[in-house]
Amino acid sequence: MNNSRVKSGRRLAAGFALFASISLPGGPAFAQEANVLQAPEGARPSGPVPQSLAEPSGNASSSGGPQRIVPSGYGATSPSSVQQQVEPSKPSQFFPTGQQATEPSVRVLSAIPGSANSGIEIGSLSGVDAASAGLISQQQGGFGPSMWQGASRADIDQYLARLPVATRSPVMNDLARRLLLTGAQPPEGGGGTSLVATRLNRLVAAGETEAAVELGKAAGSPRSPAVAAGLAQAALAQGDARLACDALKDIPPGNDPAHDAMAAFTVKLSSYCQISAGNPEIASLTVDLAREEGLDDALFYSLAGQAYAGIMLRAPEPNRLSIIDASFYRLAERELPANAVEIAEPALLPQLLADPSVSDDMKVAAAERAAAYGLIPGRELAAYYSKPQFTPEQMAGLLTSDIPEASPLRRAMIYQAIGGAVAADERIQLFKLAFATAESAGLYYPTVEALYPELESLTPSDALRPLAPAATRAFLAIGERSKAQEWFSLLASGGQMIGRDVRELSGLMRVAGGSPQAFNSEQASAEIIADLKSGVKSTKVYAASEAMLLDALGFQLMPAVWEALLNARDALGGTVPPEALLNRLQAAGRKGAVGETVMLALDALGESGPGAVHPRAAAQAAASLKAVNLENEARLLALEALLARSNAGRG
Repeated sequence: MNNSRVKSGRRLAAGFALFASISLPGGPAFAQEANVLQAPEGARPSGPVPQSLAEPSGNASSSGGPQRIVPSGYGATSPSSVQQQVEPSKPSQFFPTGQQATEPSVRVLSAIPGSANSGIEIGSLSGVDAASAGLISQQQGGFGPSMWQGASRADIDQYLARLPVATRSPVMNDLARRLLLTGAQPPEGGGGTSLVATRLNRLVAAGETEAAVELGKAAGSPRSPAVAAGLAQAALAQGDARLACDALKDIPPGNDPAHDAMAAFTVKLSSYCQISAGNPEIASLTVDLAREEGLDDALFYSLAGQAYAGIMLRAPEPNRLSIIDASFYRLAERELPANAVEIAEPALLPQLLADPSVSDDMKVAAAERAAAYGLIPGRELAAYYSKPQFTPEQMAGLLTSDIPEASPLRRAMIYQAIGGAVAADERIQLFKLAFATAESAGLYYPTVEALYPELESLTPSDALRPLAPAATRAFLAIGERSKAQEWFSLLASGGQMIGRDVRELSGLMRVAGGSPQAFNSEQASAEIIADLKSGVKSTKVYAASEAMLLDALGFQLMPAVWEALLNARDALGGTVPPEALLNRLQAAGRKGAVGETVMLALDALGESGPGAVHPRAAAQAAASLKAVNLENEARLLALEALLARSNAGRG
């Protein structure tokens, strides 16, 4: 027992010391409820109303007297500026949103995108907190209806609102998606924040708009303003104008679009729906009101003016292409910016891939981003890599081509060259080039998936032995440990070794699937200690990370490892999360709070992911995930963290 306490103390001391060493200091009623602008007496659409926005028959009628063209309170800057309203008897709507649907006693929701399951049956949310709405069960990868047990509502509101999404980490994207789609009753309390709205916002930010639409529908009606706004954004990204405009009835207009993001979005969506419904005059009034209220958005005014009046006002090109911006580009029939793929929100990437007006070259870049964020599988990236046409001269001079070396087109060319290569030496060179260029661009995981059929078709042999490190690394990265083992066996065949690759790849295989019970602690500890004392920075970095991650996964190392680690304080670096956050993450794992653990683990890792954060943070995230029985996820996270610090098989 005393030995165990000493070892534990040394391990903690090493971790804290290394961590501290890099820390830095310091209408009728319906029309009014819908918050829609009202047309003047007798006003009619200037053209045919699109079928998707057509008003149900019998819903429009005329009335005497002047009609309100703005919702209650719009444009008011103080209580005294709000005039007494006179309710019109039967105003005519400039765009209808339809009657509220009656909720059935049971709703059958579509399965989440990519799921083979035909549907998910849930009970009506009438009288139930809509925050518990979800799309996946535990059998489908969800974390269960009790996942928020042990967490406080204040913490959920705080950390979920900033949950890292659309990262380059496959395991983080998977965990975030499952967390956001799991239906679970949250604890009571909170500051009035809608949990469904928060989840919708993060799903939209992740690019998961199809799932966001389904979740928004699952939350039932009437919707809170924040939920309606999130649903509208997701619907616009999906190209569903009818649903987006229908959501407008649940969004208060606000009175300060210059400083209130919700008010700004509402006025933009209002004008979008007015133009879509064929009412340019009303849209013009809405835009003028926005300008008078101080909304500063030259691009919006330019696009809206072109859409409703055919005039193009000068405006700077956007630095970021939002969902509402892209919707106005389509409405105005204006060509997207040349760099649209680079500046588009993730939610727009599937739309760009489906747009026939987008060139194949641009689609390659869009597919790379979409695959990196997990929005399309690697096999789809492979299909887009196959589309660009290259001349025989370009393909023959691949290594000296005038196509920029770090460009999407260059990576597409390499992919096509691999498919046409026959000689073993040529294939080896191209595979290594593909992996190396992909890793430097943050595209390693989707590239391995895209090249999987070609790589899987190869049989490990002496002729392909130089490819063994890269192939072992690639198969480990996508979870094919048995295939990784086949290639790894080539490295030591005949008693010959290939540099340092064997040492680091054996450590990666241990993290990926080794057993803590069948583990040679003395040998592994000796290797780690030798690396820590090597004096080579990259070697020390790998060994220090390996030690901390193995310990997090339950592998028992010798006490001498932690003594060596204390003397290698320069071996660790990376983004340092707050100490208090890591302590809370540890506590969440110990008490078995699944939802809180996943949420805090993702927050600690940050948008840069396991490979960029301080290894102690990655180790704590892995340990806490393991503590709540997410063993596979803990392994994948640890593997990502160690792969980022290993040079073995990089090409």
